[in-house]
Amino acid sequence: MQKALAIKLCVIGLIALILLIPLGMISEKIYERNDYLQSAKYSVSQSWTGAQELMGPILVIPYTTTDYVDVWNKDETKKHKKEVVRHRKLFINPESLSIKSQIENDLRYKGIYKVPVYTGTFDVSGAFDQTRIQKELVRIFGSAEKVELSKPYLFSTVFDPRGINSIPQLRWLNQTIKFLPGSKFSSNGNGIHAFVPGIAKDIHESKETDDQANPLTSLDFSYQLVLRGMESISFVPTGVETQVSVTSDWPHPEFTGMFLPVERSISEAGYQATWKTTSFANNINEKVANCANGECADLISSGFGVKHIETIDVYQQSDRALKYGILFIGLTFISFFIFEIVKKLPIHAIQYTLVGFANAIFYLLLVSLSEHLAFGVSYAVASVACIALLMFYLSFVLKGFKLAALYSGLLSVLYLCLYLIISSEDLAFLMGSTLTFVILVIVMVVTRNIDWYDLGDRAAAEKFTKSTEDEK
Repeated sequence: MQKALAIKLCVIGLIALILLIPLGMISEKIYERNDYLQSAKYSVSQSWTGAQELMGPILVIPYTTTDYVDVWNKDETKKHKKEVVRHRKLFINPESLSIKSQIENDLRYKGIYKVPVYTGTFDVSGAFDQTRIQKELVRIFGSAEKVELSKPYLFSTVFDPRGINSIPQLRWLNQTIKFLPGSKFSSNGNGIHAFVPGIAKDIHESKETDDQANPLTSLDFSYQLVLRGMESISFVPTGVETQVSVTSDWPHPEFTGMFLPVERSISEAGYQATWKTTSFANNINEKVANCANGECADLISSGFGVKHIETIDVYQQSDRALKYGILFIGLTFISFFIFEIVKKLPIHAIQYTLVGFANAIFYLLLVSLSEHLAFGVSYAVASVACIALLMFYLSFVLKGFKLAALYSGLLSVLYLCLYLIISSEDLAFLMGSTLTFVILVIVMVVTRNIDWYDLGDRAAAEKFTKSTEDEK
C-alpha cells in the first residue's frame, strides 16, 4: 500500500541527486575563476613586485689571512715554507635596531580583477657595539701570521629589488653615503650595500696602543628605504635588540612568522603593530656568525611580518554559499512535498526539477555578478531575480498567488540567513549548523501530525478509484 508514496520519495531523491551535477559544475567554475584571479596577481607581480622580505642591516668586514706552514718535499728530505691564504668575512649584527614603516595600499587592475599592492617607507636606524667590533678584530689579527682587512661595508637584502623606489643614503659617522645596488650577500644578492669608513683604521690604532685608545664614540647609523610590494611584507631581525613597527591603511592584516606583535590595534581605517625581539628569544648572534660561515638557513627563516588579506573574497563567499546549495534544494523539495500532501496539490517531477534548477542558477548568477559589482549588491540582485521567477512559476504550480507568496517569503528568509552566514568571518560554522538545526525542527514540527501510513493508503485508494472510473 505504501508503494506509490515510496516511488514518489525515490523520484524526488533522484532529482536532488541529479541536481548535484550542475552544483558541481558551478563549483568548478568558481575554482576556475579564482585561478584566473591568482594568474592576474602573478601577472601584476611580474610588472610591479611580489611579496617583500627585508633583512639586515649587517656590517661585513672582509679579511684575508696568510699563514706559513712547513711542507716536506717529495723525498721527505727537506722542508720548505708554504703560504696558505684564506679569504673570509666577519659579520657583525647591530646591538640595537629599529625599523619604523608606513605602508600605503593601492589597487592595480588586470582585466576585471583588482589586485592590491603597496608602497612602504621604512626608516631604519640603530647602532653597532664598537667594543665588540674591536674585540672581534683583535681576535682575527691574532689568528694568523698576517691579516689584511678589506673595505668594510653595510648591507641589507630585499626579496625583489625592483621594488626599491629611490636610491637610499646611509647616515654613518656623521657622513652621508650612497648605497650601491646589490647586497654582496651570497645567499641573496638582491638588496643594497654601502662601504663604511673608519673601522679598519681604528682597529690598527687600538692595536698599537694596547686597545686603550678608542677614537670612535658612536657607530650609529640610519637610512630610509622606499619599497614597493604586494600582499605581504616580512622582516628578518638582525639586531641584538630589534623593534619593528608597521602602520598601514589596510583593514585586514594577518600576522605571520616566528613572532607575533607585542602591540597591535586593528580597525576599518587600518592597523598598527609593533614587534620586539632580543637575542635571548631568537639567538640572533649565533645565527649571524653561522651565516658568515655559509650556513644562513636559520637566519633567513627567523623572520616575521604581516600579510594583507581579504578576509572573505567573492570566490570564497560564493563557494561558501554553494556549500548550502543542496540544503536549499532539499528544503525546496520538502516544502513542495508538504504542500502536495497537505493541500492535495499534484506536483510533477519536472516541476520539482525546474524549481531545483532555479535555485542552482542563483549561484551562477552570484559568481558572475560579483566579479563586476559589490558582493552584497550581487547577492541581492541574484536572489531577487530567482525569488521573483519562482514566485511567478509557483503561482501556477500551487494554484494560487498566496501559497506562492508564502513560499517565496520563506525562501527570502533563507537567502537572508545564508548571506549572514557567508559574510561572517568567525561565526559562519556556528550559524550554519544552527540554521540547519532550526530548519530540521521546523520540518519536524510541521509534519508531526501526518500519518504517513494513512497517506500511503489514501494514495493507493485514490489511484484504485481513478483506474475504476477510467474503466467505466
